[in-house]
Amino acid sequence: MGPMFFLVQYARVMHAIRRFLSRKGLLQRLTRRAQRSDGNLWVRSLFSVLDFHDFHTLDTPWWTLASGRKVKDFLASTPEARVLEWGSGASTVWLGKRSAEVFSIESDKHWAEMVATAVPSHVRILTPDIPPAGEETWARSRRSGFRHLDFSHYVDVIDDIPGLFDLIVIDGRAREACLAKAITRLAPAGIIVFDNTNRRRYRAALREYDDVVSVSSDIGLTPILMWPSRTSIIRLKPAYAAIESTDLASLSTRS
Repeated sequence: MGPMFFLVQYARVMHAIRRFLSRKGLLQRLTRRAQRSDGNLWVRSLFSVLDFHDFHTLDTPWWTLASGRKVKDFLASTPEARVLEWGSGASTVWLGKRSAEVFSIESDKHWAEMVATAVPSHVRILTPDIPPAGEETWARSRRSGFRHLDFSHYVDVIDDIPGLFDLIVIDGRAREACLAKAITRLAPAGIIVFDNTNRRRYRAALREYDDVVSVSSDIGLTPILMWPSRTSIIRLKPAYAAIESTDLASLSTRS
């Protein structure tokens, strides 16, 4: 029995508790309190595990709560923000409410169809083909169940969208390859949100760009999860913020 089996069983238990709380009127009370404190929001979110429709109504992205607040403040101070994200979900709905334009790149077409029912018209969800990997595949996912696939098109979709982005979110597959692309397409005052950087391979990828970017990370409460996670916010260092994106890309063959 794998981790997904236990996650599904855990979700069934939490959804059963949610139904009980709803019948008693306690879930509605907790939902109202969720907007008042991180602790209440976190507790309420535990009942949304594996339930997109319930979770997105809480109006929070699936990053650490501290990082979510920082990004909310950033978007509030950045009118008409252009956003691109790898990996759609509740964050797509949340970003759509706070940004002028959102491009969301998703590897799972069925998941994308579900998310699309909850977003406004200025949010575009793109679903590139994900073929089997070959010998020359350069963009792979290390997650179990995805290692045999080629995410090159998924990463490269950003090349088909002109302009720079105020916010880029890396929260899907092949994140190391996405990071290399994101750095070359970030607006000078923009930020990159790289989620789950508690994973060693993601921190290693960030260290490769120590000379180009500055990184701040939040470790703590994360919606749905029973354990703390880590989200990193990345900015171009002043010396590189003014460099043309094409020149920035040539700084390293990693991109």
